[in-house]
Amino acid sequence: MTDDEPNPWAKIVGPCYTVASMARALEWTETEVMEAGSDLRLLMLHTSDDVYLFPSFQLQEGSIVEGLQEVLRVLATGTADSWTWAQWLNVALPDEDPPRNITLLYEGRLEEALRDAKHDAWAWRS
Repeated sequence: MTDDEPNPWAKIVGPCYTVASMARALEWTETEVMEAGSDLRLLMLHTSDDVYLFPSFQLQEGSIVEGLQEVLRVLATGTADSWTWAQWLNVALPDEDPPRNITLLYEGRLEEALRDAKHDAWAWRS
């Protein structure tokens, strides 16, 4: 990747909130946002230039998507890399229904999301 090429993660993750903008969106303090990222209530990404980002796909109608923490905790058993979790949640899988794993949470299909997360976390550990 050169300076002229866009970072491929931007396409995978999509738009993100900063700590301050996430705090405004949720009507929380910045400390509460960072704590939520640390305990996996929010998906928090740490960039190489020491910035914390929060993908917007984890919010729906101004609230954290139901079941996100449970799924993140399962994914964490396979890898500690939150960028991998973001990819798992948001990348389009053309042959799947739904095409993105985050959609399972949008649709209230937590058990399916947890099943798939457990399978992939197991594969990542292998």
